[in-house]
Amino acid sequence: MSFSADLSDPRSPAHRLALLGILLAGTLLRLYAWSAGESFHIFAINDEVSAFRVAMQFLAGEERAFYIGQPNFSEGHAPGPGWTLFWVGMYELGGGVIDRALIYVALLNSVVTGLVYLLARRLLRAEFALLCAFLFAVSPWPVYYATGLYNPIPLAFFGSLLFLALWQVLQREHSRAIFWVCLLSAILPHFHMIGVFYYPAILLLLWFSPVRLNRAWFVAGIVAGLLVYAPYFIGELRHGWENTRLILSGDGEFSFGVLKAISGPVTVLSNHPGRWLGDGMQGLYEFGDRWFGSRYVLLGVNLVSLLLSLTLFLWFAAWFLSRLRYEGGSLRRLLQQQPVIAFVGVLLFLPLSLFVLTGHNYSTRYAILIFPLLFLLPGLYLQQARPGRLKRLYRKSLPFLSLFGIWLLIAFFTHLSQQAQGEDYFINSFRKMELIRLALEKHAGRDVTVRVLFDDYARQAPERLRIATLAVSDYVGVYEHYIEPREKSGVKNYVIRYRQDSHTMPEAIAWKGNGIVVYAVN
Repeated sequence: MSFSADLSDPRSPAHRLALLGILLAGTLLRLYAWSAGESFHIFAINDEVSAFRVAMQFLAGEERAFYIGQPNFSEGHAPGPGWTLFWVGMYELGGGVIDRALIYVALLNSVVTGLVYLLARRLLRAEFALLCAFLFAVSPWPVYYATGLYNPIPLAFFGSLLFLALWQVLQREHSRAIFWVCLLSAILPHFHMIGVFYYPAILLLLWFSPVRLNRAWFVAGIVAGLLVYAPYFIGELRHGWENTRLILSGDGEFSFGVLKAISGPVTVLSNHPGRWLGDGMQGLYEFGDRWFGSRYVLLGVNLVSLLLSLTLFLWFAAWFLSRLRYEGGSLRRLLQQQPVIAFVGVLLFLPLSLFVLTGHNYSTRYAILIFPLLFLLPGLYLQQARPGRLKRLYRKSLPFLSLFGIWLLIAFFTHLSQQAQGEDYFINSFRKMELIRLALEKHAGRDVTVRVLFDDYARQAPERLRIATLAVSDYVGVYEHYIEPREKSGVKNYVIRYRQDSHTMPEAIAWKGNGIVVYAVN
């Protein structure tokens, strides 16, 4: 047998070896994102520190942390404590050290590659399942969003489990997996309210299921799902439904960012790194000039990748709609005749369409939940699309684009690591903030309460320093209030300044680096 034929046989050593290599490659890239990139996302760090505070409040027994989670939603907060429990779990696994906790997050998201393979094996031929797993393992966006203690980060893991369970329910008579469909669906909004938009799609598939549901386990799943919200209901009853009223009072202004519900999934399938560097196009230009020889090389390949991703997305949309029309608009018949198209199509397009109706801004991180579905599209295209020049172009471009994506990831996290050690930018990762906290404690003395002030200078500073100062201030405050809450003899205040704006005596300086100085003030 040829090597290609061996790959098509899931029982062959070649197939298993290829899968093992894919899992290893995906794990190494995610661990490099933790090691070199310090699991840092510039626009997420403040939310991550807020989640840290809520997790410590939970461990301290504060009532609010038992029923309201960190994620903001409308004018209120998403229900708790699912996301908080996840945060606490990672924190405890890391032995109370956040940087070690982040390793477990990276490893958990490495498992998602295997789950994507299992999902693809149920929907596609074996060789295309390998392809989907490989692309998920090494593509920029799944790796970028595989690290960090940010509430959408675990959604790909829970999404994979949900889609596997839901597919089983739609294929097997009286499947007990309906229990997990209900429970996982209930958990999702604890992490991000985007999960609510998938309820209509799930219910639609269950309503038109070609097989009979297991009613007993369905009821048990609904009961388990309601129990997940028991802390929220109890907490809200005690406080006059305060949070619920805040959620319902949110503004309804239309945002053109809602159109990213269409462009977001396309971007995820491409090699375009978006605003990872947080500096608009200028940061991307500098990155391209340094690591790809020219910004035009980076942008050129990004453009090709985006166009191919758009083609892939539009092809599947057209295929889904044409098959639905062929079946007379009957989803039940489509689920019977073309279950794969119906399953992926409904779960992809219905929630996105419903979100567009809200008029709210759509962020790429909202798509993390459907990463497992999006990375089925390349395999579906190569397996089902008619032969033609476009398909040949896509097939031939995949090796180059994959290698380019791997290099982009290595270059980006190395670039981020060099920024974290350099003097141009202050990269306030958890690792860096802990170094600063320890330096402040040493400078002030353990018997003195330390505060980092978010003053007028920080409020008017450029975005990077403003975000960083707020995060460091909150991070140090959590330690002082929850982790080391002992009686202390006094208070010492510190401020963060760009080095050129620092005018203080050397003995007042507690920490300096990344072009900033942290020093004591009266």
